[in-house]
Parts: sequence; structure tokens; C-alpha cells
Amino acid sequence: MNIAVNTKMLLFRFNNFGKNSFISAHMEILQKFGYVWMLKLGRRSNIEKLKEIKENGGWLVLRSPKTDGSMSYIAKFSDISEKEPKDGVYPNYYDEILNETNDQGFYNPNTSYQWFKIEIISELTESDANTLFISESGKSVNDVIGTTRTAVMFIQNNKAISV
Repeated sequence: MNIAVNTKMLLFRFNNFGKNSFISAHMEILQKFGYVWMLKLGRRSNIEKLKEIKENGGWLVLRSPKTDGSMSYIAKFSDISEKEPKDGVYPNYYDEILNETNDQGFYNPNTSYQWFKIEIISELTESDANTLFISESGKSVNDVIGTTRTAVMFIQNNKAISV
């Protein structure tokens, strides 16, 4: 599967939750069910831009914290929801986040949620990660990511990516 040049995508910088590895927890569920719901907390991403990304393949780049090596992963989503999925096909630690049973401060009753139904997660090579740029500014993701606290960015790629 190839991602064409200049494909619109969304980049998420994620955090691990306690001793739970974000990628490992999602991969485990994905392998078991063929998909996994990923929760995005905080300000809602523009729904029109998300629809456009979905129409162009539904590609997301997931970026790990610096403490985990700033690894990049490519993911493909097929659905978006602003309500908790009824099927519960997401990592168990989400229950702690959603039910205020954590001490990491993630829960906030006023927080908005967006759920992404992920069907593929794969490590992105460093050379492919180097092709990513911020859609609005044209700046390289790798040049910007270390200087911003922004957790979500609309991005594109300047070379085709093979998944």
C-alpha cells in the first residue's frame, strides 16, 4: 500500500499512560479484533479537515515522546466519533482516563473527546518520517516538533510512503 505525495494527514503526539505503552496497547487490541479505537483528548480537531483526511486514505502519524525515542508510526483510520464506542474495543487503561480513576490528571469532565477507529499501525522509517511537513507552513515536522507543545498537526508528505 502506498501513500501518494502530498497526502493530507494528521499527526498526533501521544503520551504513554502510566506503565502502559500507547503503541503496544493499541497494537494488541488491533491484532485481536482487526481494529482499535484511539482516543484523542482535548480540543477537537476540525471535522471538515478530518473528513478530507479520511477521504484521502485516513492516514495518521503517531509520534512517541522523546523519552521513547521520538519514534513515528503510520496509522490508518476508517471512522471518527465524538462519543465513546459502544463496542469497547480500546485499551483497558482508557477506562481509568474516562472514569476519573487516575492520578495523572487526564480526566476533566469538560474535555472533549474524538475517537478514531484505527485499522493499521506500522512503524514509519526514519527516511519516511523525514518527508513529512506542516501543511500550512511547509516546514519540516522534524524541525518543528521539538520547538512546539502542539499535540496535533495537519501534515503532508513530500515523497510517496510505502506501508
